[in-house]
Formats: sequence, structure tokens, C-alpha cells
Amino acid sequence: MYSIKAITLLTGLPAETLRAWERRYDCITPTRSDNNRRHYSQQDLEKLKLLAQLTSNGHTISKIAGLTGDALRELQQQVQVSDKDQQHPLLNQIIEAVLDYRIDWCEQLLKRAMVASEPLEFSRDILLPALKKVGELWHEGKLSIAQEHMFTCCVNRIVLSMVNNMQNMTTNGATMLFATPTDEPHECGILLGCLLAANLQYRCYFLGSNLPGKDIVEATYHLKPDIILIGLVKTPPEQTTIHELKIVANAAETVGSVIWIAGNGANYIYENSLLPSSRCELITDIDHFHNKAQQRRLSS
Repeated sequence: MYSIKAITLLTGLPAETLRAWERRYDCITPTRSDNNRRHYSQQDLEKLKLLAQLTSNGHTISKIAGLTGDALRELQQQVQVSDKDQQHPLLNQIIEAVLDYRIDWCEQLLKRAMVASEPLEFSRDILLPALKKVGELWHEGKLSIAQEHMFTCCVNRIVLSMVNNMQNMTTNGATMLFATPTDEPHECGILLGCLLAANLQYRCYFLGSNLPGKDIVEATYHLKPDIILIGLVKTPPEQTTIHELKIVANAAETVGSVIWIAGNGANYIYENSLLPSSRCELITDIDHFHNKAQQRRLSS
């Protein structure tokens, strides 16, 4: 059950708006404690998130408040499909800067977007599409490995600088460790996860990519993170990767950590019932990661 304070943090809706929606439109009916405090269920939270997202996209609360969760999700999917045709106005300029080897201008554009955006928006709407486009251009032979490496290093430098500025490693609080195992060289996914976690006030330990399982285990025993985020891009994953994931899962169970796996390789592992432990959970996308990390932070 969630308090009204937790609901406001998770949905971005002011408490006054929540009360007004309940009173005027009967969109949800929270339970009441003995002292008359509101308590919201997981189902209430999910519906309020959908209502918040849809009203921010122009839908009128009076017209959608009475819809079921399934109907709201279908409406939200329609909004997301139309949004896919739109892209951030700086994206083309960023790609052009990479193509022209103007990495200094590329960095300025990224920093401009960073200042103007929340970390989730910056990661989801700017960095991820830019990284995807750069990868596509490289596969098409329109962009060299040098250009791809320059852009990746630029993104890493900016994101890690943001992470360092956001977190205070001297404070106690929830901790998260980020790594990819052997034969997984792509670290952009866990890097963006690190940025979002730091913004949520996690203490973050970023180990990077292509790390042998035994080294992730050693770090786990020393740092005892609450959550270990493992990025898995290769599909299907290498057998070495699956084996090392099992080793890390055993260590995580010993110290009480949970493992979140993300990426196309993670989807493959989940769909083929190859999860090595009940403490190993799938992260479907960047929004799922952000919401899950936010809920975990509130409950810690």
C-alpha cells in the first residue's frame, strides 16, 4: 500500500489534484486507515500513472477518469505510437556533428539538451535515439568506427560527470552496481541506468563493460549493493555470459542483493526461462527501470 506522499512522488500529481480527481470524478477509491489517512493499492498507482500521462498529453480527465486500466493502457499505446513519429529537435544536429567529426559541437549540443531536460527525458528522448542512430549509420557503412568511438566517449564523459555531481557517496542509502559480463562490450545501457539511479539518490558503483563474472562477484562481496544491474545486448547471449550470470546470481543471493537484467539479451534469457535465480528480474525498458528504481527507493 502507498501513502498519498508516495503517490505524489511516483506520479508527479500534486496531492490537491489527487483529492480533486477522487472527489469530482471518482477515478479511484483509496482505503482509509483508522486515523482517516488515505492508502493506495498497486492498481490505484498504475491507474493514476496512466491518468497523469494521458492528461499531460492533452486528454481531459473528465472523459477518461471512468475508463478501466486496460482501456487507459490502450489509449496510452495509441499516444506512444504517434509520439514515435516525433523526435527531439537537436537529434539531427547531433548526428550531423558526429558525421562532420565536430565532436566539440556534438558535446555542446548534448550539454544544451542536458540542461534543458530531466535525466529521464535526456536519456530516453535524446541519448538513446542518438546512440541507436549512430549504430545504424555504422552498420550501413556511413560512419566510421572512429566516429562511433568518439561519440560513445563523449556520451560516457558527459553522463559520468553528471553522475559524479549528483551523488554523495558519504551518505547512507540504497546502492546499485552496474556492469556487463564477459563478451558483452556495450555499456551505454547500464551507463544511462547509472544516471537515472544517481538522480534518484542511489549510491552508484559503475564497473563498466566486459567484466569477468568473478570480478563482479568480488565487487559484490565488498560493496554489498542492494541492486546489481547487468546489461545484456547480444542475442542470444554467449554461453560464457549465461554461465557468469549464474555465478553473479549465487553471490547476490549470499549478500542479499537482487539482480536486474536489461537489454535484448536479457529478453532472450527471460523468454527462454533461463533466469538463474528467483532474485533475478527482467527490466523491459528505460521507463520500467526508472519506475522500478523509484518504487524501490521509496520503500527502502
